[in-house]
Amino acid sequence: TGDITHYDVGLGSCGWTSTDEEAVVAIPTDLMNNKANPNDNPLCGTYITISYAGQTHQAKIVDTCEGCLSTSIDLSPSLFTTVAPQGNGRVSDVVWWF
Repeated sequence: TGDITHYDVGLGSCGWTSTDEEAVVAIPTDLMNNKANPNDNPLCGTYITISYAGQTHQAKIVDTCEGCLSTSIDLSPSLFTTVAPQGNGRVSDVVWWF
């Protein structure tokens, strides 16, 4: 359980270019644990489940969130709006898992 925020999606640490309209996320640095070549990270392309306000959503890991606490994640703008339509940039008490 942690916070969600949103970020401007682009070329992520996994080496893929994504758009703001895709259901993608960046997970915390300590979980991503990137090696010399972060493109080879086994978490890249893995889907997580996000649960908030009685709804669940799937999202693909494409990036590292260097500013996130270990329980928080960054969402693409469209996914953030889908998960928390009333959110104002940061929403707390969101549950997510691999």
